[in-house]
Amino acid sequence: METTELQARLALFDHLLPSQREWTERLLFQLAFNDVDHIEAVGAVGSGKSTLALTLAELFSEQYNVALLNTPADEAQVASQLMQQWFGLPAQAGIALSEQVVAQTGTVPLLLIVDNAEQFSSVLPQLQDLPCLLFSFSAKPLLDDGLTLTISPLTSADAEYLLQAEQLNPLEISSRLAAANGNLHLLVRPAAARPVAEPEHTKPAMPPFKAVYIVIAAVLVAMLLYFFWPDSKAPDTPVRIPAPIPAVTTEPEVSAEPEILAEQETIIDITPELIPVIPPSVSEPSVAEDTATEVVTEPAAPEPVAKDNAAAGAFKYDEAQLLEMDKQQIALQLAVLSSNASLQRFNKAYPQLDSLVYQRNWQGKTQWVILLAPFSSATAANQQMAQLPEALRASGPFVKRLQAVQTEINALHRNQQSVPE
Repeated sequence: METTELQARLALFDHLLPSQREWTERLLFQLAFNDVDHIEAVGAVGSGKSTLALTLAELFSEQYNVALLNTPADEAQVASQLMQQWFGLPAQAGIALSEQVVAQTGTVPLLLIVDNAEQFSSVLPQLQDLPCLLFSFSAKPLLDDGLTLTISPLTSADAEYLLQAEQLNPLEISSRLAAANGNLHLLVRPAAARPVAEPEHTKPAMPPFKAVYIVIAAVLVAMLLYFFWPDSKAPDTPVRIPAPIPAVTTEPEVSAEPEILAEQETIIDITPELIPVIPPSVSEPSVAEDTATEVVTEPAAPEPVAKDNAAAGAFKYDEAQLLEMDKQQIALQLAVLSSNASLQRFNKAYPQLDSLVYQRNWQGKTQWVILLAPFSSATAANQQMAQLPEALRASGPFVKRLQAVQTEINALHRNQQSVPE
């Protein structure tokens, strides 16, 4: 796709956040070098998906016939909305939407933007079959094929742009950004009045006095029971002597009873024993940690397989050369393409670059990765990045270790060897 005019229009969009502009530039770069019909933008709640959807509708409006779906609708309502937005016609019942669209398609290509694609999960397969370029925005991947571009989290530059009117210092901006946790709505929402803060200092002043009154009342009740309880039991004592027994002999019996009871109560009180609880040993997790460490270090074994001369002959691009490089060196990744035809267009667009190419498997699909390598350090790679053409710099190249590159090459090679011929 020719994206020169789109890039020129994007430069005039001054309402975008820095991270949103960077994402849109990455999208245009992918469209310039990849033949894709479905592009899926995945981002968390509050990451700005709706803003980007409206931005793309405006950006592509001069080159495409644009339709936008952003409110929940069933299959019939979706057909009605698309036919009305694209052609100004009502949908025909009993005829597949794809047939109706094909019958009306003109010279201007069609573009469909679906915001909150989770609301249209039941009709997404039908939308993918339409003869149009499809942009889908959702919180998680939903499409079966196509290109997926993740929406980057909010950056400090985004926060400074959004909060510039509040004149906050850098520490306050960082605090607001951390509290928002990637949600634009939480970041720009003004500080709440917090109505519960004031009652916490005023209303709880009374409960201590009420507690004092309760304690005093309890003490008075206890004192009354202490002084008046024996008198209440005095009239009951004559009932315990129904037989004509001399008073002299009964007194010792009565006086001995409390002693025996008290003795029994004492014996009962001291019999329970406290059984100490022995805490579990805390030395065992170290064994698990050692085991985990050993498991992590084991996967380094496949490297000799990748450097085998017989295996190197099966590679189609520059994999053998990349495998011979020191894994601690640095590479500068320029682009990830979806087909060999895209690779040819890239080489034709940038013949001056002495780039290296290897294939990898990503989410079940084969990709072509373009690198500049090797570099002795990340600093040297970043210096080279600053000398790249402007379009390449805007696409978001980044630095990675050659060890990661070699791991991807080895993984694809092992998968190819495991497939029976």
